[in-house]
Amino acid sequence: MTDLYKIMYELTTVFESSTTANELILGLKNVFKIFFNCEEVSIYTKNSLTNTLKDFSKPWENLPINNKINLKFEELKNSNKNYIKNENEIYFPLYKQRKQEGLIKLEGKINEDKIKDTIPLLSRQISLAVINLEYFEGVKNNANFYKTIRNITKITETQYDLSYILPIMGEMIDGFISEHLIYIFLKKNGKKEYKLIWPAKCMINNIETYLSEMKDIRYISKDDGKVCIFPLTNSGKPTGAIVAYNPIETLNKAEIEYLEQLTMQASITVNKAKEYMKVLENATLDALTGLNNRHMFHQRLFETVSNSKRQKTDLCCIMTDIDFFKSVNDTYGHAVGDLVLKTVAKTIKKELREYDIPSRYGGEEFAILLPNTPLEEAAKVAERLRKKIEKKKISLEDYSFDKKEISVTISIGVAKYDEKTMKNPEDLYKNADKGLYSAKESGRNKVVTVKM
Repeated sequence: MTDLYKIMYELTTVFESSTTANELILGLKNVFKIFFNCEEVSIYTKNSLTNTLKDFSKPWENLPINNKINLKFEELKNSNKNYIKNENEIYFPLYKQRKQEGLIKLEGKINEDKIKDTIPLLSRQISLAVINLEYFEGVKNNANFYKTIRNITKITETQYDLSYILPIMGEMIDGFISEHLIYIFLKKNGKKEYKLIWPAKCMINNIETYLSEMKDIRYISKDDGKVCIFPLTNSGKPTGAIVAYNPIETLNKAEIEYLEQLTMQASITVNKAKEYMKVLENATLDALTGLNNRHMFHQRLFETVSNSKRQKTDLCCIMTDIDFFKSVNDTYGHAVGDLVLKTVAKTIKKELREYDIPSRYGGEEFAILLPNTPLEEAAKVAERLRKKIEKKKISLEDYSFDKKEISVTISIGVAKYDEKTMKNPEDLYKNADKGLYSAKESGRNKVVTVKM
């Protein structure tokens, strides 16, 4: 068996087994060390947008134009040589469609006489391996893209509250465009200004000015491509924006196309949710859980406070939400998240009296009005609910998970209406919400009673 045959046999094994850039480079390094005394292997590919090279194993990182690697790329391109040698380094071309579109760099005390005749073959074979990996990465990205599109489409099947669905949407897009920070803005009602909806803070200077420049449905690029703004639209007019930001790198052509389509679907989802909200303004029940919705909660709050004052009876409020609910969605998906919400709602309803008033306040938060109930009794009800939820096993048999069941806990705040200190009915649930906040801050899965 000749040395060339042995080399190509080992390289073929590397090519067949490599599923990532790092695996390919590590495999090449091992082979080249054995046959050519090579210590390091690096691959650089051309960024078509910037015309500079980037490390194949770090595709988010463009090399500066005056970087040594870019200079060697140009030197090799203009020399018509198979390779160039510089002290303990050897450079040879990476090809795509018969054009030099990158560079392969070897480092170490390399036996030049042994490697030089094999470089044309090595160059072509490694180029083919890189092209194949990029192709399969593209296929994987397409699969993830369509999964993200499908998930965004499905959000409004069970959710309609924008304060709930926009963070979910942001997390989906952020997970797909992982090398950039993603922000979601919505236009304020009747105003030209935009409000940051997700996440809590934006790191982009002058973002308000950039958003004000949106005039049509095409994306705009700012700060040399570091900031890209994709308008959310309704009837061809901007109503918000999805913003991608990376202080170092620009989006590539494929990512821009992905984000344009994701934003288009996000616009449809947001507009659909807004239409649902208009319909549900006159509705009384939450579509997912069957409990009173937020609008109905406020209506019943005013009614029960009025009755309590008139009849001189006690009235208490429980505010509760599911601990670490985001982790449930992240780990098992939003379908399981919806199952958890429905299970908790069903348990709450089962444990209450017929005249108690449970509502889904929003997201994973629930509000319960307890008429004719002293504070001590309300605290007992809350503790009973907490224990029931903690012990409840939620089956995942209908889902493809190794884990067959999960359980969750809830944190609870309890408050009593006090006509003397509370100026309006909303103060009741706001006080209960303070108790909820305190329960979560002090460890979760507990009841905190707010006493006046």
